Amino acid sequence: MRAQNVLKELAVELTGEQPPKGTWSPSRELLLALTAERLATTRNCGPHTMREIVDWAQGCGVTIKPVIPPGGSLSQMWGELITNASEGALTSAEIASALQRSIRRKSVRIPIAFQVILVKILLSNFE
Repeated sequence: MRAQNVLKELAVELTGEQPPKGTWSPSRELLLALTAERLATTRNCGPHTMREIVDWAQGCGVTIKPVIPPGGSLSQMWGELITNASEGALTSAEIASALQRSIRRKSVRIPIAFQVILVKILLSNFE
């Protein structure tokens, strides 16, 4: 139900479509317009809801690529994010995805360099 509500909200924003109340299926146009970055920053769209939406799209033949490709070690992921940040190319969706992945893997270690990036973001307009 939450996934459907998130999709209804995004339908208005991304395609101008006005979904009806009650049961509704997203249009192919909406599914093609979705990105992992957009889902990661949408209100009420946590990891579980995001997974439901990605699975729904996959069932309709639309692939939504993850923000951070699966696989690889956490230290490799952190290293890539730190590099992106130093190049000024780090997005809030990448940050959210990395933290969600770290939580899923029950990691208690976040590199100091990434903690510094988070502090800069919280104290200023980093992006």
